[in-house]
Amino acid sequence: MRAAVLLSALLLAAGVLLGVIAMMTPLTVPTSQLALVLVLSAALLLAVIFLVALIPGVSRHMDECRH
Repeated sequence: MRAAVLLSALLLAAGVLLGVIAMMTPLTVPTSQLALVLVLSAALLLAVIFLVALIPGVSRHMDECRH
């Protein structure tokens, strides 16, 4: 779970950075589309993580975690 949240944060940061870079490149449209895909995939990944965390077996497993 923690790794997925970190991956989502990295996707979001990469998308935002690529969006800023897209304004300065001659290939603005493809670069902007790639940035949009990165940001939307970060949001989708967070949504999936949230839905998985709602499953009763996963929450029981996380309650038993001792670190």
